[in-house]
Order: sequence, then structure tokens, then C-alpha cells
Amino acid sequence: MIRKIASLALALTGLAISLGAFGHSFMGRRALDIGVARAALDAHTEKLIYLVWYFCGGCMLVFGLLVMASAWRAWHGKKRGLSTSSLIGIFYLLTGALSLAYMKEAFWSIFVVLGGLALILSLTLRASLATVRPE
Repeated sequence: MIRKIASLALALTGLAISLGAFGHSFMGRRALDIGVARAALDAHTEKLIYLVWYFCGGCMLVFGLLVMASAWRAWHGKKRGLSTSSLIGIFYLLTGALSLAYMKEAFWSIFVVLGGLALILSLTLRASLATVRPE
């Protein structure tokens, strides 16, 4: 029972991470446009900023999909992929904590929460699957 609940919670965490990609890439774009318009940047640098901006959004989408895939496997009793979702959880948790400390903006707590959930749920699933037959 714990495996099903934790798998569902991990899948929802992955979905939230994936949806963050759209918030970042499209809703956050307006703030980026305002900031870039205020700065005197050459065309190359401006293009580079937007390229990296959308690359980060794409990474968030891929991270979320990988977390959901590991949740799907765990739901079916397989441990494969839980290391990936654990690493994504660690990355989000550290990024959120360091950014929160540095920027002092509550927004970064989203990364702490999502990273913490991905990590804790992945570890919980790994422990619950420890008694299951090896893959």
C-alpha cells in the first residue's frame, strides 16, 4: 500500500516539476523581457540569454518526465529509475536552498519542496522495494 501511495505522490511531484517548465518558459518570459529591455546588451548576448532561458525550461520538463517515469516503474514494483529521481530531487533541493539563501525570495522554496519530495519519496520507494525480487 505504501508503494502505491508513494508512487502516486512521486508522479504528482514529477507532474509539478514538468508544469514548472511552462510557468518558467512562458509566464516568466514577461519578467525576462522587461529585464532585457532595460539592459544595454548586444544582440548575441540577448539571444544567448533567451536560448539559456528556454533550455532551462526544457530541462525542467525532462526532469519532471524522468521523475514520473521512475514513479511509474515503482508503481509496478521496479526500482529502476529511482536513482534518477533521487538525483533530480537532490539537484532541486540544493538549487532551491542555495537560491533561497542567496536571493532571499520565497519563490525558491518551491524548488526546496519539490526536490525534498522527489528525494524522500524516491528513498521511501527504494526501501519499500528492497524486499522485492531483483530486476
